[in-house]
Amino acid sequence: MTVIVKMKTKIISEPKFSDKCFTTVKEHGNMKDAAVRAAFFSLAGLDHNKLVLANQVHGNNVKTVVSSDAGSIIDDCDALVTEDKKLSLGIFTADCMPVFIICEKSGVKAAIHAGWRGLASGIIEKTILVMRQNFNTEPENLKAYIAPHIRECCYEVNNEMSDIFKTPLVNNRLCLSEIAVNKMKKTGLRNIFISRHCTCCQNDLFFSYRKDKTHERQISVIF
Repeated sequence: MTVIVKMKTKIISEPKFSDKCFTTVKEHGNMKDAAVRAAFFSLAGLDHNKLVLANQVHGNNVKTVVSSDAGSIIDDCDALVTEDKKLSLGIFTADCMPVFIICEKSGVKAAIHAGWRGLASGIIEKTILVMRQNFNTEPENLKAYIAPHIRECCYEVNNEMSDIFKTPLVNNRLCLSEIAVNKMKKTGLRNIFISRHCTCCQNDLFFSYRKDKTHERQISVIF
């Protein structure tokens, strides 16, 4: 079994969800840079050529990927699903939510890029539906992890968001993870873990678009 070697620098993970996922931090560099990304994967003891990425567009397109997609970037999608245990799935973020879902019974896994637009257009529900239709997964066998993202402490929005998500705002703050959890629970998925890291107020640790309008990104990977 492939495992991440002991890193000299910090990575963010959630062992209660899986020991086969992680989020990088600023110290690792801009993961949108292919050379930086390949160097990190080599250091981590992972095969960069087995990684599949999404060319994220803040939409709700979900793509099922197979072995022939290894090493590629899939156009026009914000979620990837696979049953191939040799593939890694990666999501770039700098405040949006990376959401991972795995089926404990079959090993089918998904990586989702969920900004507010994707969340509003049903990217999470659609991914779970694709997992069920294509791989016969059942909600009771699924578990999810919401990796580091901008939390309500820093996510000040306008009143339009209250109408979009049909939820009241407290001090004009929106909790993306709470909305995501409610959406997952409506599908029957209830085994959910949430990172308490905030990419915005922990800007020393993470890239944050809201904080400094950066084009650099961390990557969250499930392998």
